[in-house]
Amino acid sequence: MIIERLSEICEKEGISLTALCKEITGSSGNLPTWKKDRIRSDWLRAICIKFNISSDYLLGLSTDNVLNTSYLREESEALNRFNRLNSDYKIKAQSYMIELYEKQMNEKEWIESITDWSETHGNSVAADEPLKKTGTDNPK
Repeated sequence: MIIERLSEICEKEGISLTALCKEITGSSGNLPTWKKDRIRSDWLRAICIKFNISSDYLLGLSTDNVLNTSYLREESEALNRFNRLNSDYKIKAQSYMIELYEKQMNEKEWIESITDWSETHGNSVAADEPLKKTGTDNPK
C-alpha cells in the first residue's frame, strides 16, 4: 500500500523512488525494504514533510492525500520547490531569505524609530488636522 501511493506521488512530482529513497535515507539500498511496506517512522515523517502529504494517506488509512495545515497554497508550493533544490541551492536560498528578513526588520525598526521620535517630539501639525488660526494670524 505505501509503495504504491508513494510511487504515484513520485511520478507526479517527477522524482524516482530510488532518488527519493537515497535523499530520505542516505542510501538507495533501503528501497527493497520500502517495497515490503517497512518504512521507519522518521523516514515516513520526512516523506510527508517533503511532499506535504498525510501519513494516513500513505498508510492507507485515508483517501485524502492533502495534509491539513494552515499553509497557504503559495507557501506549500514554495516549500515543495525548496525541497527539490540540491543542498548548495538550499543553503543559498536560506541565506537569501535571512538577508530579506533582516532587511525587512531593519526597515521596520527604522519606521518605528521615526514614529517614536515623532511621538516624543510631537508634530507641529498633524497631517489630518486643519491649521488653527490664532489671534496673531487673523489681522483686523
